[in-house]
Amino acid sequence: MSKFRKSFYTVKTTLFDLPFKQITQVMEDSATSAWNIHISSSDLSKLKTGFEAPDMDHRWEITPKGADENGIIYIHISRSWTEEDHFIFAVKPNDGEGAEIVSITWDRNEGEVRRDEEYAKKEVVMVCRMVLKCEFETRPFSDRQLLWSERR
Repeated sequence: MSKFRKSFYTVKTTLFDLPFKQITQVMEDSATSAWNIHISSSDLSKLKTGFEAPDMDHRWEITPKGADENGIIYIHISRSWTEEDHFIFAVKPNDGEGAEIVSITWDRNEGEVRRDEEYAKKEVVMVCRMVLKCEFETRPFSDRQLLWSERR
């Protein structure tokens, strides 16, 4: 095997064979807040399944990360074409029915737009409803055109 082919093979097996979603971008201006809302078992199942965009036409990806030692699952919502996280929320499954979303971390800057806490929570619910068809029964309905036009 030539030296070039051997080094290419090494890079390929150590870099390209990693799980695709293992590399995560760091938010530049993040904030974290408690959330404490209940979600159904159906929504929990959808969040744990996530969504990987099949092509560039899909704007969002939703990627669950494995549970930590406390049983908390972290759900990452990122842009499909950059894989940059815009939101990460912590979900703690209940022993009984459903789960609790216990906290949210969000990128406060989206270009020239600043996201506040309430806006970030509305956007997470909106994206999960659009992409995964989650219900989020405890959260009110928000019109996505109104939500996304109010920041411009």
